[in-house]
Amino acid sequence: MTRAILAAGLGSLIGLGVFVLVSARRGRLSMFGSGWHSRSGLFRHVAVAVSVIVVVRVATGWTLVSLTAGVVGGLSSAALGPTGRRRDDRMLVEAIAVWTEQLRDMLAGSSGLEQAVAATAPHAPTVLRRPLERLVASVSYAPLDQALDRFAREVDHPTADFVVAALSTAATRQVRELGALLGHLASCAHAEARMYTRIWVGRSRTRSAVRIIATVVVLFVLGLLFFSPGYLEPYRTPEGQVVLSVIVLVFFAAIVLMQRFAVVSAPERFIGRRTEMTS
Repeated sequence: MTRAILAAGLGSLIGLGVFVLVSARRGRLSMFGSGWHSRSGLFRHVAVAVSVIVVVRVATGWTLVSLTAGVVGGLSSAALGPTGRRRDDRMLVEAIAVWTEQLRDMLAGSSGLEQAVAATAPHAPTVLRRPLERLVASVSYAPLDQALDRFAREVDHPTADFVVAALSTAATRQVRELGALLGHLASCAHAEARMYTRIWVGRSRTRSAVRIIATVVVLFVLGLLFFSPGYLEPYRTPEGQVVLSVIVLVFFAAIVLMQRFAVVSAPERFIGRRTEMTS
């Protein structure tokens, strides 16, 4: 009975790890950012998971709990690492608004749309400077609407899609009062940036609660492990390791859900959706 429980727990844990890795590799697991899709990111997360397994196994001697801690450690590395952090859209949306205003002002004195875009690149906000430099470079060998589509994919935000849609329409058709349209889009982007700031401040309590709860629980478990190992004696049995593994996984899932409550989700990009439908 004991071996059956331990085997079932190990099989479930290994299956969970394989499912997470395969789903993340295929792009179906977006909760932990884009670091899973690069080889360096995947190698780093696997290295963290293996390190956690070794450390927990040496410290406790518990095989199943070590594997559980390794899975949690690898997922935490993806969620909290440099490639797993969600982008702060406040700065990006504000940069799009500033660049749109610059483009509107440049259109009044320039000889064309391409010249206006090229003139704004050196003075654009830092977040958009490199994408704009690549946009200006690609205009020399590709039509402006195609270069704008690549620019929208690189910026990867719905607000930029609206600006790109207006510019692409102006590049392929006759458009009246493009400057007024860009001014309206800039005003909407400024309002969106203010909305992101209000939401970010309003959800700061949730983010603080997640950090405090996670820190206190980890310190409490470490304190029991080093100062009162007898308290954890029931978990040394195979049944106890299965129970403890389930507790750790449920706690980690709760922390992840709380963290997602504190994240501002942007709407779906319509240019990206249109590109996928046409391809």
